[in-house]
Amino acid sequence: MNHLRMNRFICLIIGLTLVFTLVGCGSQASDQTDSAPTKGGTLKVAYASEPDTLDWSFTSATATRDIGWNIFETLFALDKNYTIKPLLATGYKVSSDKKTYTITLRKHVPFQDGSVMSADDVIASLDRWRKVSSVGQITNSYIKKVSKLNDQTLRVDLKTPYSSFIESMSAPKSALAIIPEKIAKQALDQPLNTKQLIGTGPYQFAKWDKGQKIELKRFKKYASRKETNWGGLTGKKTAYFDKVDYLIVKDTTVRQNGLKTGLYDYAQGIPSDLYDTLKNSKQVAPVTYINGYSTLTPDKSEPPFNDLKARQALNAALNKKAIAQATYGNQKFYQLDGALFDPSQKQLYTKEGTAGYLAYNKAKAKRLLKESSYDGKPLTIIYSNDNDNYKRIAEIVKQQMEEVGFKVNLVPYEWTTFLAKWKDPKNWDLEVVGWSTRFSPSELGMLVLNSNNSGWYESQKWSSLLTQWGKADTDVQRKAVLKQMNETVYSELPFYKIANESSFDLRSTKLHYDSWLGERFWNTWKTSE
Repeated sequence: MNHLRMNRFICLIIGLTLVFTLVGCGSQASDQTDSAPTKGGTLKVAYASEPDTLDWSFTSATATRDIGWNIFETLFALDKNYTIKPLLATGYKVSSDKKTYTITLRKHVPFQDGSVMSADDVIASLDRWRKVSSVGQITNSYIKKVSKLNDQTLRVDLKTPYSSFIESMSAPKSALAIIPEKIAKQALDQPLNTKQLIGTGPYQFAKWDKGQKIELKRFKKYASRKETNWGGLTGKKTAYFDKVDYLIVKDTTVRQNGLKTGLYDYAQGIPSDLYDTLKNSKQVAPVTYINGYSTLTPDKSEPPFNDLKARQALNAALNKKAIAQATYGNQKFYQLDGALFDPSQKQLYTKEGTAGYLAYNKAKAKRLLKESSYDGKPLTIIYSNDNDNYKRIAEIVKQQMEEVGFKVNLVPYEWTTFLAKWKDPKNWDLEVVGWSTRFSPSELGMLVLNSNNSGWYESQKWSSLLTQWGKADTDVQRKAVLKQMNETVYSELPFYKIANESSFDLRSTKLHYDSWLGERFWNTWKTSE
């Protein structure tokens, strides 16, 4: 079958089966009650950070993604084993010269506004994604033309072969969310407003009380796929709850205690040092999954970090072992590894080129700082105070920087304000944020050229490597590019990787929930009293 012949794309992802070693990290069906699923009721989620938008295409923010993928869907998606499978598409064919993709669509798929998905909607969504998504912008440079063959078929002609094309269309970050044509054309390059949050997913947007709650409701006409064994973001999806309430609860203690008392059914972002205390509770159960890594990014558009010597001085000043230990505590929740991808991502992982990761040397840092253009003025580190880990990392980084001669001020913001401040380089010199798991170099938001995400990183080398990645056809070629990408990160220092991290959430033991990668609440129900 052509749509399952994923060639390069399956090979890229097929090694991503994650073998978690954490106790309780598979909030799997075997950990749940054997009661039959029942529909009805409201799922109450204690959500740590309020997103600034629910537009899944517009941003790579995890707070947006984990709500957005309940509302929106993509043409292709990752299954539970991180293999690319069709979702709104039925499949695709590739021409012999690898420059033409013919994509067929499922029939009779309704949008949440009552219209039915057609090739016109997909083409309009694709056009918008090419403008607003960091992944889409990279993909756009390869696209020559997108055309409609009939209501259920579209054709994409590329300027040159791009082996990551289907991979990019299935990216779970800055995703190719399919929306109605009229909405895509109305929104253009702006984030979707609340009236435009129309997708094909199992839950639909209901209302947003800023600072309080985001409410989704079951989409009664949802057209599910039939595959029961795919999981992840595709296959059969059932919305069992009438509503899902994402309650904005920024205080960790309130989230944790509210779950224990039954106020919430699921609580996000629990400090990892509480794991041993909570793992054997009869009321709550741990939910854990790999979640990318924590980072520190300098603003390279202006002094002092437009000077490579200053960035090198900071790299030598950072004792990442000490930062990780103080931040995460429990070694089950972090891993010191300098690679751009997780070790479990076999087709994407190489440790080659990461020699500069653990470069801690205070004497060297002091020398490099004196040789740099740093003028001794206080530097500003911004972070979101909605996340305890970000706060801890910022505090320790400040201490370590000041030990070698930097002067530092810490400025915390709540998440939406942080995102707004992040956009202007005048507001910060360094920022602390976590980057959740990526599945392609094109998804590495901290390396999107000349953006606030990357601290205004401009690099001919990195741009060239992205082009090489798009053309790489073999494992040997891809490993060679990945090695050079690692080397470039540690020679140009666009950001500083702190440590791989695993997330720790909590669920009620009454909640039937299968852990994957971030919260998604289809195929989830609650046991009755």
